[in-house]
Amino acid sequence: MKSKIFRPAIISLFGLVLLALSLGACAPSVKVRSDTDPGVDMSQYKTYDFFSQLGIEGDGYSNLLGQHFREAISSQMDSRGFTESATPQLQINVTIAAEEKVRVNSYQDPYLYGGYYGYRGYGRYGNPWGYAGGTTRTTVSQYTQANVYIDMVDASEHKLVWQGVATFTLTEKMQAQMRETVYNTVDKIFTKFPVSMPASG
Repeated sequence: MKSKIFRPAIISLFGLVLLALSLGACAPSVKVRSDTDPGVDMSQYKTYDFFSQLGIEGDGYSNLLGQHFREAISSQMDSRGFTESATPQLQINVTIAAEEKVRVNSYQDPYLYGGYYGYRGYGRYGNPWGYAGGTTRTTVSQYTQANVYIDMVDASEHKLVWQGVATFTLTEKMQAQMRETVYNTVDKIFTKFPVSMPASG
């Protein structure tokens, strides 16, 4: 009877863990940071434009990549009261750096030792959540770490006044859904932008 009571609970817990891992794999985390020239008030600027050729435009890049970034950034800037202009106060550039990395994970797998958790639902020490030993598994995988940089330059002084950076693991799904990836990345970077959107209502 005890075995029938505890086994479903453990299976359910294991299933929840697998579900959480699969969801995490579908939604890679994005780390964002920014830096502002301490002597500059970003709210003093009213107009902007882009570099004639962004760092992500030209040979080796999709023709649509620059367009997606321009549209996503314009949406963020316009919503904050900035105006795109042929004589801008701010000039915006976008660059991307990618680095191939290796991830090594080691973990205990109790299921590889002696079958299920304990005997009849009980671990070695009489605890239904305990297990009598385990085997260490190690997995090695390669991944691409991407860094997206949005730079804003004072057009009159030709100096960098703000930079936002997003760092994340680039997946095949993100590459296939390029427009969505660009918009999501720009949205996250602009959470660090010092000029906020005006309050609605």
